[in-house]
Amino acid sequence: MSTREALADCLGSQKHLLQFWDELDEEQKTNLTVQLEEIDVDECKKAFIDSKSIHVPDFANVRPVPSSRYVVSSKLSTEEFDRLFQVGLEAISRNELCVLVLAGGQASRLGSLQPKGILPLGLPVENGVSVVKGDSLLALQASKISRLQGMAAKAFPGSSGKIHWAVMTSRGTHEATVEHLKTIVPLNGLSINDVTVFSQSNLPTFDFSGDLFLAKKDELSTAPNGHGGVHSALAKYLPKLRAHGVKYIQTHNVDNVLCRVGDPAMLGMMLEKKADCASKTLEKQPGDLVGSVIMENGRPRVIEYSELGDLEAQRDDDGKLLYRAGSINIHFFELNFLERVYSSSFQLPYHRAVKRVDCVNEHGVTHRSLQPNAIKLEQFIFDIFPISNNFYCWEVIREDEFSPWKNEESVGIDCLSTCIRALADQSRRWLEQVGAECPHGKQVFLVSSRSYCGEDLEEYCDKHITDTVIQ
Repeated sequence: MSTREALADCLGSQKHLLQFWDELDEEQKTNLTVQLEEIDVDECKKAFIDSKSIHVPDFANVRPVPSSRYVVSSKLSTEEFDRLFQVGLEAISRNELCVLVLAGGQASRLGSLQPKGILPLGLPVENGVSVVKGDSLLALQASKISRLQGMAAKAFPGSSGKIHWAVMTSRGTHEATVEHLKTIVPLNGLSINDVTVFSQSNLPTFDFSGDLFLAKKDELSTAPNGHGGVHSALAKYLPKLRAHGVKYIQTHNVDNVLCRVGDPAMLGMMLEKKADCASKTLEKQPGDLVGSVIMENGRPRVIEYSELGDLEAQRDDDGKLLYRAGSINIHFFELNFLERVYSSSFQLPYHRAVKRVDCVNEHGVTHRSLQPNAIKLEQFIFDIFPISNNFYCWEVIREDEFSPWKNEESVGIDCLSTCIRALADQSRRWLEQVGAECPHGKQVFLVSSRSYCGEDLEEYCDKHITDTVIQ
C-alpha cells in the first residue's frame, strides 16, 4: 500500500486533504504525512460535534460569589494586607511558588507575526538606564520575579527561595520565545535553571460544515488550543515542579503590563484560607467586556459577559453591580488540586471561535479570506473551577493591576500607548504616595526592578523629580 493510500484509508471522510498530493515534492509529502498521521479524524469529529453543546447557565441557580469567599484587597487594613504579603513572601522563600505565563499568542492583532511576549515596548532609556532590561512584556515580568526573590531573601535571611518561572508557548511562538528568554533571563538576574518552557498543542481548524482543510498545499490548517491547553501541556511537568518544592502555581496572560507577577498577598490569602483555587477579579463596571466569576449550583464558574443576560444590570443594596466579579484571567492553583484534576476523568470542554484563517483555493493558492471562514476549537483555563472544593476570589483595583496590550494603536484602548501610560501613571502614584513631587504633563517611570508594589521609595520623600527614568 502506498503512503497516499494508507493516508486516505486513515482519513476517511477527510480524503480531500490529499487533493494536491501529486503536485508535492518529496519533502512536502513528508511534511504533510507527518501532520496527517498526528491527527485522529474520529476524535476531531467528536470534538467538533461536542463543541456545539454550549453550556447554558442555569439562571435559576446562578448567584454572585458570596462575600465569605470574596476578598476585596483594597478594603483590608494596611496591617492585614502586609501580614498576608509576608505570609506569601515566606512561601516564596521556601521555593513554593511557580509563576506560569501564558505566552502562546502571536501578535497578529498588533500587525506582527512575532510572539506578543517579545515585542519591544519602546520604554524610555535615559543616561543608559532602561525602564526594563530587555524592553518586552516577558522582560518586564522577569524583572518583577527578580524583585520578589530579592524581597523574600531580605525578609527571611538565610533562605534561598526561588520562584520557578514556567512559560507556555505555542507552535508559532516557541523558537523565538526561547531565544528571547536566553537573553532576558540572565539580564534580569534570574537563572535559566529556574525556567521551564513548554508548548501547548495545536488543533485542526474546521470549515463551517465540520471538515478539516489545508492552509497550504502541504500544511494542515491548525491553531493553538486556547489558554485552557495549559492543563494538558502542564500535566507532565508537575513532578518536576514538585521536585523543586512548588506547592502553588500562579497563571497569567503575557500581555498585562501591570500584572502583579507572583502576588505574595494573594498567595498569602490562599495559604490562610487553605484554598485550592483562586481567581483575581476587578469590580466590573457597566459596559466592561470581561467575563464574570459566578456561582452556579454552588460551584464557581466563569461565564462570558454576553451570557449574563438581564442579570448583567442587576444592582445590590449599595448600588454596585450584583455580578461584578470581572475575570482578568489571573489565577492561583494549588499543585495538589491540579494533580487531582489531571488524574481524574474530567474533560475540559471545547468552545468555538469563528476566525479568519489562511486556506488554499481549488488551484492550491494560499489566501486570507476577507470574511470569517473557520471554526477554531479552544479550551479555557478556568473551566476546571467547578471541581474546586475551596474557591476564593481576590478583587484588586484596575489601575494597579490591569492594563492589557491587545489592540493596535488605531483602536485607542488596550493598546501600546495606553499600556505605557498605565506604567507611567503607576510610577507617579507610587512616588507621590511617599511625598515626591513629579512634574506636571511629563511621564515618569521607575525602573521596573526598583519597586514591586510601591515599597522602598522613602528616599524620594520631598524630592522634586526631574528625570524620566528613576532608579
